[in-house]
Amino acid sequence: GQRPQRGDARQIPTLYFAERLPYHMVNTVSTFIYKSMGVSNEVIGYTSYLYLPWVIKMFWGPMVDLYGTKRSWLRHMQLLMALSFGVLAVALFSPSYLTHSLIVFTVVAFFSATHDIATDGFYMLTLSPENQAFYVGIRSLFYRLGAIFTTGGLVVWAGNMEKSLGDIPQAWANVMWTGAAIFAALFLFHTLYLPKPAADVRGRRQES
Repeated sequence: GQRPQRGDARQIPTLYFAERLPYHMVNTVSTFIYKSMGVSNEVIGYTSYLYLPWVIKMFWGPMVDLYGTKRSWLRHMQLLMALSFGVLAVALFSPSYLTHSLIVFTVVAFFSATHDIATDGFYMLTLSPENQAFYVGIRSLFYRLGAIFTTGGLVVWAGNMEKSLGDIPQAWANVMWTGAAIFAALFLFHTLYLPKPAADVRGRRQES
């Protein structure tokens, strides 16, 4: 088989870590936040609608193909998610934090689902079929690490901060600021180091 191209390894781990982190921030971490802040289970149950953007993302997938490159889409979604997590950190101190945070979590869900479309498309366009097979394990590993880091690491850290700080909103705001910092770093890293494959042009659909 074809040897992996130089530079491929550095993009796959970060792209697929970035694909999973916001998914769990929206769908898992949000429920821990609301539970910690005293929101009723009934109201928390309504947050299940936040899964919807990942279910219906195929409806705006063609837009990602028609306007701009996959590389441009995924970078801009990472920047927007960095800004959104910063907004969430501030929103948790609002008297209307539930309404404000749910709005921003919904926006992040759409950004993240769009990021998924662009990332998977970029993966297909950047790597040859041989390299796609070579990296499938790495892709899965960092996808899972993104989940473990978010639902394990960040949630446990927030729980410890709740006790040490005695300030529940501040504990979860720190988690959101961490998400903002991670996505700002990812945006900068991918701006500098993501390859620009010749196949990644506006109006080009990925080929499986």
